[in-house]
Amino acid sequence: MSATEALGSKPRALSAAQLRSFALLSVLYAALTAAAMVFANVPALAEPKIVVVYGIAILVADLCTAALLGALYRSSGRLALLLLTCAYLYSGVMAGVHMAAYPGALQPQPIFGGEHTVGWLFVAWRGGMAALLLAAVAAASKSMSAPSERLGARLVAACTLTIAAVAILASAAARFEWQGLSADQLAEALNATQWTAFGLCAAALVVIWRKGAFGDSLYLWLGLTLVTMMAGLALSAVSDGPYTVGWHASRASFVIGACLLLAFLLGDFAYEDRRMARAAKVAAYGGAVAVTLGALFVRWFLDPWLGNGVPYITLYGAVAIAVWFGGLGPAVLAMLLGYAVVNVRYVSDLGTVSVNGPAESIALALFTLSCSLIIVLGEAMRRARDRYRISEAQVSERARELARADANKSRFLAVLAHELRNPLAPLRTGLALLRMRAQGDASTAETHEMMERQITQLARLIDDLLDVARIDRGKLELRTQRLPIDQVLRTAIDTAKPNLDAQGHRLEVRYPPERLYVEGDLVRLAQVVSNLLNNAAKFTPPNGHIELSAHAEDKTLVVRVADNGVGIAPEKLREVFDMFVQVEPGAAAAGGLGLGLTLARAIVRRHGGDIEVRSPGRGKGAEVIVRLPLAAAPAAVEVEATAPPLEPAAPERKRVLVVDDNVDAAQTLAACLRMDGHRVESALDGEAALRIAEVLRPDVAFIDLNMPRMDGAEVARRLRVTPWGRSAHLIALTGMGQPDDLTRTREAGFDEHITKPADLKHILRLAAGGAAQRAALHPS
Repeated sequence: MSATEALGSKPRALSAAQLRSFALLSVLYAALTAAAMVFANVPALAEPKIVVVYGIAILVADLCTAALLGALYRSSGRLALLLLTCAYLYSGVMAGVHMAAYPGALQPQPIFGGEHTVGWLFVAWRGGMAALLLAAVAAASKSMSAPSERLGARLVAACTLTIAAVAILASAAARFEWQGLSADQLAEALNATQWTAFGLCAAALVVIWRKGAFGDSLYLWLGLTLVTMMAGLALSAVSDGPYTVGWHASRASFVIGACLLLAFLLGDFAYEDRRMARAAKVAAYGGAVAVTLGALFVRWFLDPWLGNGVPYITLYGAVAIAVWFGGLGPAVLAMLLGYAVVNVRYVSDLGTVSVNGPAESIALALFTLSCSLIIVLGEAMRRARDRYRISEAQVSERARELARADANKSRFLAVLAHELRNPLAPLRTGLALLRMRAQGDASTAETHEMMERQITQLARLIDDLLDVARIDRGKLELRTQRLPIDQVLRTAIDTAKPNLDAQGHRLEVRYPPERLYVEGDLVRLAQVVSNLLNNAAKFTPPNGHIELSAHAEDKTLVVRVADNGVGIAPEKLREVFDMFVQVEPGAAAAGGLGLGLTLARAIVRRHGGDIEVRSPGRGKGAEVIVRLPLAAAPAAVEVEATAPPLEPAAPERKRVLVVDDNVDAAQTLAACLRMDGHRVESALDGEAALRIAEVLRPDVAFIDLNMPRMDGAEVARRLRVTPWGRSAHLIALTGMGQPDDLTRTREAGFDEHITKPADLKHILRLAAGGAAQRAALHPS
């Protein structure tokens, strides 16, 4: 993300440390201001020309800041940036007007206006700036809905109106005669206006603080600017008049405030965005001029105490700030400008830049050497800063790319698994149909069993893909309960037994001597153990030996799966849990997707446990150890005697509707249901399903979800509003098995949600249940 985008749409988040630093700097500045107030009315240097120094510093800094803010506004369209641009443009132009109206600044007499013009211009300057900053803070979270090509026109219009407002205020201040007001009343009015501006700044600062600077470092720096403005207004208000310590300190505070946001924009944003490069380069030189004049203003103010001694003392800081602003060029400009002004005022007797005698030559050499060291070191630090920030931006962008790639991978896996389920459904149903038709034919039984095993293996691989996608997106749900570990082990053994038997392995199981319990999801924990057993079977040569055991260690349950298989090289042990990794790809038994251990670790960690793999080396077998927190045994529950179950009634012939846009899936399922004795109709889309249902009045309907024109959820909703459809047993038979899909089918009125490829025996049981099963599920 570029700097402009970061500022315009997604502000940089602020840390608690940044907010604390802001508060600390504000408190320190307030303390310095309070200390200066003690000496506010002490007479100081009385030279009108000093107004030109601080006036030009503020004018240059504010216009450069306005230029950068305007460039940012054109890229983002944020209303707050437009208001900030107007605020700084207003302040810069008013600084120029203020100098023109100040007696003795540019000319012995004011260029325009009368005796009181400069006072009213000053309060209009500071009050207008405060009002615009408050408006910008109020609009911090708002954006302007305008086409990007119109933003430039809006910016020009806003700047034109701002300059027009300055012209109107200047004209009014120059022409208005304040008759009937004494000098004291006029001073009180001016002070009241200054304190009003102080209140506006304070209100904006409170909003920034309460909103946490809107999570944007721009407003943190704007808050510091408001602090300096409040300090300047307070010092100016408590001073008895111009040329006091308070008066000089207030102007110094205004200069600091003018440079703060410029420093932020040059240091934190301009280097990142090429669209701002030209404006930033010019602004860096402007900033160098501003800080140099500010440093000269401070040195000039100290004349009564320092005289002509240490004339360069404040310039070193200005050079350091200039190199931080823009590097070598602005720093050299600050050095040359500062030396020229200091030489004319403090060193030369001729009124021009000159070097006379060895003392002045040595002073110049030492000044140049000192500034050169500052520039070299500062430039190195600035480049290191820029490299770090560019590197940080690249790392952040790379992290976002990786996050997007990871999200795309998870979505791809989910879609892939869903698409693979659909063709598996008719394959499994067709295989069951063949077995039903070939009952008693021993010559095909072995082939049918082989095909069933392979389809089951494909279904398991698809389930693994879906589980990985769920884990990556944090959507793997656990239905936890208090479980005896022997139940988990037996369920896992039943799942893995076909693979173990197919390889002729001998499984040795050691259950714990006492009954141990864990808090967990039976299906997921059994999946972990069965994955470990399947891995052991896969990487152990035929007729191998596999051990499964469980025991307690302190408050931890330890489940161990060991084999005498191919083993794992020591350097590969850290890779076994990585996704899609096969540490023994060349082994004869290798296969699968390399997801078993990945899923096992994710599920175990979701249960608060851990898993590790050990192996002495290649050909020496391996063991996997799972550790889970032990749970207390459940309280004993007295079980009431129940009557023996009744013999199930003979299956009843049902009216069944099959809806699926996959022709093979619909036809094979319909054929199996017909062979089971049901009356079956099939439809390939939702509209056809509704027409057939009007005639068939189905007891049971198997409905796919993803169909063109009208999806399965809409079919279910329409069936439910019919008198005969309210009692029908609706079953979603789909390749979609995410939690959102289950919610969707439940809200549509389905009674069951079955994921393809479904077990045909389960489907036949559901078909045989029909309306009676729905009545049991939804009693009236």
